[in-house]
Amino acid sequence: MGFVISWSPEFETGIDIIDEQHKRIFEYLSEIDHAIKAQSTSEVEYVVKALLDYAISHNTFEESLMGKAGYPMLDAHHQVHEAFKARAEAYGARLSSGEDHFRLAREVRTDIGLWLTNHIKRDDKHYVPYVKKSLDGGFVSRMLGKFFG
Repeated sequence: MGFVISWSPEFETGIDIIDEQHKRIFEYLSEIDHAIKAQSTSEVEYVVKALLDYAISHNTFEESLMGKAGYPMLDAHHQVHEAFKARAEAYGARLSSGEDHFRLAREVRTDIGLWLTNHIKRDDKHYVPYVKKSLDGGFVSRMLGKFFG
């Protein structure tokens, strides 16, 4: 399968809900590996689409937290997320067009996995202090507690 991309403490932001979402993306990457090993075209298609959809919705959620926190680099971070979204949608289109599912799944796993690990370590770590300050007793904290507490 090549190299393994898996969750490790180096990716923790210290924001529980973000860390849980990032862990879920890593789980999807692992599920792609399992689908490839099982040689299941339908499972590969399902998991790749689920990964891409989840990652896009995660980015939107992340931006909502940054916006509430008044993060000064939100526009730049949004542009990075938009570039990711275009890339993810291109993978989805290629999958729908009948391209070899297994080859595409390996490409998605590697490309999205590398993008994610670099993005967390480089871009996401920068917004953490702003969002953590905002979450401490703020509106978002109360709302997250209401829905997830």
